[in-house]
Amino acid sequence: MNLERWIFYAVLCIILIVAAFNMVGALTMLVLEKRKDISVLNALGANERLVLKIFLSEGLLLAAIGGGIGMVIALVVVLLQQQFHLVPLEGGSFLIDYFPVELKITDFILVATTVLAVSFLASWIPAVKASRQQFSLRSE
Repeated sequence: MNLERWIFYAVLCIILIVAAFNMVGALTMLVLEKRKDISVLNALGANERLVLKIFLSEGLLLAAIGGGIGMVIALVVVLLQQQFHLVPLEGGSFLIDYFPVELKITDFILVATTVLAVSFLASWIPAVKASRQQFSLRSE
């Protein structure tokens, strides 16, 4: 059962990494769409560090919302499985006739840490691009 948990974790990490590519693309598009806004911020005195913080916080906010919703759904599914035994085990050779699940806070902490780490790395690339680009308020 412990090996099964780690395999599930590895598969979900791979899915998260694929989703991170989508996040990089979305944040890069956001940087391109907000060029004028970033140049206004620069004109008002915002430095590279502030622009970097803005885009990093945007990525981390996306990840926190998505991760939070995912963990709430996981919590509901685990509680439903424990209460109502929704996923049965086929075959008659088992001591129990439903798939056993256990709610561990360490699993939630591990998933939250992984989500934040991957999302930070995915947000870093577009945030650095946004902070280092020189924008102009003139129309080109």
